[in-house]
Amino acid sequence: MSATEARQLEMIKLNGRGAHVMMWLYFATLTVLAIWSLNEVRTAWPTVAAIGLFAAVCVVLTLDPQEKVSLRTTLVVIAVWPIVAALVSWQLESGGGFSQWYLGAGTAALFYISLRGRPVWAWIGFVLLSAVIVIWGATTAVGAGTALLLTAKQFPILVVGTLFAIGLERTAASIQQLTAETSARAAIEAADVAATAERNNRLAELDAFATPLLTLLVSGAELTEEDRREFAVAEAELRDGLRARSLSVPPIIEAARQARRRGVDVVLLDDSDPAAVRPEDLELVITRISAALSEAHDGRVVARLLPPGREGVATLLVDGSTGSRNEVVGAAEGSIA
Repeated sequence: MSATEARQLEMIKLNGRGAHVMMWLYFATLTVLAIWSLNEVRTAWPTVAAIGLFAAVCVVLTLDPQEKVSLRTTLVVIAVWPIVAALVSWQLESGGGFSQWYLGAGTAALFYISLRGRPVWAWIGFVLLSAVIVIWGATTAVGAGTALLLTAKQFPILVVGTLFAIGLERTAASIQQLTAETSARAAIEAADVAATAERNNRLAELDAFATPLLTLLVSGAELTEEDRREFAVAEAELRDGLRARSLSVPPIIEAARQARRRGVDVVLLDDSDPAAVRPEDLELVITRISAALSEAHDGRVVARLLPPGREGVATLLVDGSTGSRNEVVGAAEGSIA
């Protein structure tokens, strides 16, 4: 992703740098308006205090890193604006004009927390803010009707914020569903690719070992005892690939091939659930079977991966001229004789 694309995505994030820059620019603009309208208030200090509370709200929102604004931050925001309205309103010489900057600022802050996942709390804050404005109007010469009109002008802003919040939530849910579906498809495709690669590897191994024998067979040449032994070994390896899939790995394949050439009867079986066998357990089993096959010079070697729920991971039977033993290979801890 380019730096330009990264900056564009940052601007889209409601809790990102771009949104914070816009919020502080808005704060600076309304601060200028508030100072510009100081001649419309009886006392300046409540307006200065209100600007300080406005700054505190911006700081709290900026420092909240969550995509959905936290409940604590939300409560701070909805509590500040009725206080600001109570501080400034009764100091106004008249209603209307830039002196009511705090009403737009409060609505904008509530709009922002609505976008960040708290629309219900935003409306609670708006009701509290409007209640203070209406009480101010009813107790002063401004009048309750004018005060209601002032709050009604802010009403559509929060409606838009709520609709946006609902739309964003639905869009986020759709994106999550699409991401899950894409991940599932990617997993299926990866499994298909892995299966194809494994099949190609098996075919390459079979081609390297069996093709020379097949070429010899169709050539019409007289087969020797050694040739017949190689055919038997190749047949046994094909059988291993079908009956002992998890054990058909290079160390065991090579050890079994050499053992069969020495005349050892090798039987490999896989009755396990591949998903239930831990890699470290399978590695231990492979090591034990490879060692047993390398040490065998005659007789029989039977190795079997056990079904789930058995005492061990695999069993190993070795029966030759040097003796017999039957082992249960445990889960990455050794064997029990």
